[in-house]
Amino acid sequence: MMKVRHFCLLLSAFCLSTAALGADCTAISALACGTTGASLSEADCTASDNSQYRMWQFSGKAGDSVTIEMHSTAFDTFLALLDPAGMPVADNDDSESGVTDSKITLTLTTTGTWTVVANSLAASQSGNYTLSLSCPSTAVTPRQRAARH
Repeated sequence: MMKVRHFCLLLSAFCLSTAALGADCTAISALACGTTGASLSEADCTASDNSQYRMWQFSGKAGDSVTIEMHSTAFDTFLALLDPAGMPVADNDDSESGVTDSKITLTLTTTGTWTVVANSLAASQSGNYTLSLSCPSTAVTPRQRAARH
């Protein structure tokens, strides 16, 4: 039996439901730190407003600050972020005035697997896009040796 997921995005007028969309819409890709190239097509999931979307997941820890960016020259992008419980916590249409790329910057409130919904803003839009995840730095400060005198 397929698990039903249904959620409405915070600032938009449409909802996503994997039950109504078919088994293919349960597919979720792994998202690593850095930039990932992908594309949206009619083979991807379709929201209630007939826009296309794909889901991506990454692991995060409470207190981590992350930035997720979506860029496309083929269509107007829309991003949403779901917490590990599957609840929408942020979404973005245009990262700034006059720009059709999307950006979410957030300090994670919970440790677990977070889901990014990479979406086209309008119905039947498709094409190539990039999805970027900026993760917190895990660089370790090297210890310095004591000088010998």
